[in-house]
Amino acid sequence: MWIFLLLLCSQGSVFSVFLYQKPNRDICQSGTSLKIQCVVDSQVALMFWYQQFQGQNLMLMATANEGSEATYESGFSREKFPISRPNLTFSTLTVNNARPEDSSVYFCSSGDT
Repeated sequence: MWIFLLLLCSQGSVFSVFLYQKPNRDICQSGTSLKIQCVVDSQVALMFWYQQFQGQNLMLMATANEGSEATYESGFSREKFPISRPNLTFSTLTVNNARPEDSSVYFCSSGDT
């Protein structure tokens, strides 16, 4: 299990949010789907999903608000990477029809703005 400590600034104050993802690593067969869960220990307005290929910078995939459709960045689609955000402490990212070119690290993060 990965645990990340994020320091977020809000109106001059600093607070910490612990979040974790599961599974922390997985291997799947080509053509299958993989679901990644992200859980936060407090309620946050926004959750962000990132993809990072080895030796490259993080790429923002999408931003998710509770109960609404995620907003996807260019190059990422709801069909390939559906995101669920049923409440203020939980989100999932699914990689549909996984292909070798999808092999990367996927991260979630959270924030209030």
